[in-house]
Amino acid sequence: MCQKEKGDGDWLDILECEDPLCHACRLSLSRVDFHMKFHGYPLYSTYLYDDVFASMLIQYKECFDEALKHAFIYPIRWWLNIRFFGYTVCYLPSSKAKVGKRGFHHLKEMYSGLCLESLDLFEKIDDYDQRDKSKEERLKMVENIRLKQGIKVPKKILLVDDTLTTGASMLGALHALSKFDVKICIYVVSINRYWLGAHGS
Repeated sequence: MCQKEKGDGDWLDILECEDPLCHACRLSLSRVDFHMKFHGYPLYSTYLYDDVFASMLIQYKECFDEALKHAFIYPIRWWLNIRFFGYTVCYLPSSKAKVGKRGFHHLKEMYSGLCLESLDLFEKIDDYDQRDKSKEERLKMVENIRLKQGIKVPKKILLVDDTLTTGASMLGALHALSKFDVKICIYVVSINRYWLGAHGS
């Protein structure tokens, strides 16, 4: 992220040689290790969604910097593997147009470093990108996510996303699963300040 050679003057970069980020860039991300109940389901998050994290996410998603795919969950990958052993990672759907333009599904690649099984379980009914939508328009995402046909729903699901803003997409995924007897946990890499304030963290 800083465009400098990794390991230049920092011995921690040598120890963490597999981390896609250098030690200084890793420290620039605001870590919160947040936990709350989201509509009755346990939700975990690692970073604050601030300007630094947003810039990194934009570089990955909008500038198609696929080399950053493992940078987001690298420090907590083993915690995720152990805490959610036996769960199937199910990532929220992305716009088909965006996936086609990038050449990769950003969430699928972001979580590909885990040792957990993964499943492309959801799809959008109307394939629009919510990034530039208003809060009211984003809330309509609750009704815009459904399960793909012909896919068996796992008994234990880890719902994942890159960030939690309004929560509409996550709520839409939960609504799609509401008729199934399934154990659900949620993990998002970053959390909006609103949720931190609302839950006293």
